[in-house]
Amino acid sequence: MLTELMPEDAALTELLGASHQRFERLIAEAEKKASEFYRAKLGRAASINEVIGEIFSAVERDGDAAVAKYTKLFDGANVTADALQVPASELSAAWAAAAPALRHAITFAIRQVETYQRRLIPRSFGTALDEPLGVRWSPLARVGAYVPGGPQGSLPLFSSVIMNLVPAKIAGVLDLVLATPSRADGTIAPEVLAAAHAVGVTSVYRIGGIPAIAALAVGTATIPAVDKIVGPGNLFVTLAKRHAFGRVDIDMLAGPSEILVIADETANPAFVAADLLSQAEHDTLAMAVCLTIGSGVASSIQQELSNQLDALPDERRTVAAESIRRFGRLVRCQDLAQAIKISNRIAPEHLQLMIAKPKAIVAQLINAGAIFIGNWSPEPIGDYVAGPSHTLPTGGTARMWSGIGADTFMRRTSIINFAEADFRLCADAGLLLARAEGLEAHARSIEIRLKG
Repeated sequence: MLTELMPEDAALTELLGASHQRFERLIAEAEKKASEFYRAKLGRAASINEVIGEIFSAVERDGDAAVAKYTKLFDGANVTADALQVPASELSAAWAAAAPALRHAITFAIRQVETYQRRLIPRSFGTALDEPLGVRWSPLARVGAYVPGGPQGSLPLFSSVIMNLVPAKIAGVLDLVLATPSRADGTIAPEVLAAAHAVGVTSVYRIGGIPAIAALAVGTATIPAVDKIVGPGNLFVTLAKRHAFGRVDIDMLAGPSEILVIADETANPAFVAADLLSQAEHDTLAMAVCLTIGSGVASSIQQELSNQLDALPDERRTVAAESIRRFGRLVRCQDLAQAIKISNRIAPEHLQLMIAKPKAIVAQLINAGAIFIGNWSPEPIGDYVAGPSHTLPTGGTARMWSGIGADTFMRRTSIINFAEADFRLCADAGLLLARAEGLEAHARSIEIRLKG
């Protein structure tokens, strides 16, 4: 059952715009577990950041050997330095061996994503030097996507291959790189390889966790460094991406999955409960929040949630139940205005509107990674086939970040192509501003042209 709170409840503040604090709490929790793990693996105590720094330095110094060493040490995967890259033949074989229905579903999802992402390509202008000002949008050269595989490859999230690298492909990126952890025997789930083949991934590497991010950022003999690292991962991956930022670009600092549903009397309680559980099953740290408006709505949803949770397979039920216990919340709101205010302060990754008149309020919901409207737009349809990428900002960062799109993989270059008349129109103001800032050489660069 979701923990019920009133809008004025002090316990609600942990969800309201406290992204940094929630992130730090998750780090503190992870540090306790990591300390024991590192003591067992490294023979000494170490913080997560210390280990990240150590691995980055080792990869920079020892290259592929360091990547293989830490991959085996931390993941227990049988991967050697000379076998980090998956041969292209394995990708094509996985595609050929996939069931026809799965191949059709992957192909359908790719087409949907391609169609949507083409509409996100920004427009260049002035590149023919036919205007005084212009901008050129150019794709990055090489992009690396991280795709998690779950413990021992138990959850190969191959949809993330599509959702992270199809937008890059549509942007014009030529070198599409995939890093994903292998199973204990060094193999990759065939579904991941099949999806990589269908997308047209250039290179696949059987590495995960911190070593994967270090390799993509630093570069080795086998794994050339990328320009940008994208994709979801656990807290260790996220902190490694933070460490890599500046050396390479990253998409965002993503945390555990989140869903917030706003539901009124017209909502189908079974749909709401199913959608909340779809995110709770991701991770014991996932957050599922429901804001209800109207009498009887909350109790109906709670009952459905309990029934559906009990019906999940054992492993998914265990994860979802812990997630709901720790981070499941239900708030009985007085009206839609109150729900909108709370939602904007939480800034959820996924916002679902199950209300009578969503069109009247959607413009007011300004902080969300993605908005799903009505009975027939469940969050999981966005995860797989709708078209937008499912890699979205979490932890309140939808206030400042966007999800992945084709434009994520493009650079903007300004073009200044002034004729003399354009220059003279701006020169006096530029001269005054330069001297007001005390930058005399700037001023003289303008002035010398005025005297000519």
